[in-house]
Amino acid sequence: MAERAGPAFLQSVSEPWADTVIVDVTLAGLFTSGTVIYLSLSFLMFTLYSLFLMIIPRKKDFDYVIIHGAGLLDGNRVSKLLSDRLDKAIQVYRKDPTPPILIPSGGKGNDETLSESEAMAGHLREQGIPDRDILLEDRSTTTFENLARSKELIDQREGRKYIALVTSNYHVYRAIRYCKKLGLKCTGIGSRVAFYFWPSALIREYVAIHREKKRLIIFLIGWILCLAIIFWLWNSLN
Repeated sequence: MAERAGPAFLQSVSEPWADTVIVDVTLAGLFTSGTVIYLSLSFLMFTLYSLFLMIIPRKKDFDYVIIHGAGLLDGNRVSKLLSDRLDKAIQVYRKDPTPPILIPSGGKGNDETLSESEAMAGHLREQGIPDRDILLEDRSTTTFENLARSKELIDQREGRKYIALVTSNYHVYRAIRYCKKLGLKCTGIGSRVAFYFWPSALIREYVAIHREKKRLIIFLIGWILCLAIIFWLWNSLN
């Protein structure tokens, strides 16, 4: 019986095309895998460093404590996230041998009936903090402005200036970076947030940090190097 030529003919025709597809799929897989690996490692390092900032030892004798604001509920009420920041600042205040000046920082949003700093000051007073130890910063609208406007207030005052900033724990890293840009020597202190809130909050912080031009360039260089190493290893093993 004669051997059927159909399959052999199809095989001979399809081999070059199949090889090209295999190579393309392999390269696409390496590119995707390399990107995922790099993003995962980069995000893991960012997460670990954010956690490290929460546990490193810090001094307890401050002159000023900047408290970062957050949006108000119904335009005039302190949210749980913000009250946690305020309570952390109060904890720092009460542990300090010479109670510092607390600076609630935050302006008035379009949907708010009073500034964040005013609402925060109200919470501080309810917890027994005297007016003489509260200094309002009510013009800022961003994290960077929180620090810049607070620095202006502090610079206008005499005396020693050991400064702490209190914000949510996931937010400390970015706030400290802004402090360095402003030339503001500051100790970052993080308030706890609900565990379920961490993933989305960390992703937002990660994206916000890498939107900065310098960080974006470093990120892209690292990504290209990671892909180059993966392609080199694949080529060496094949």
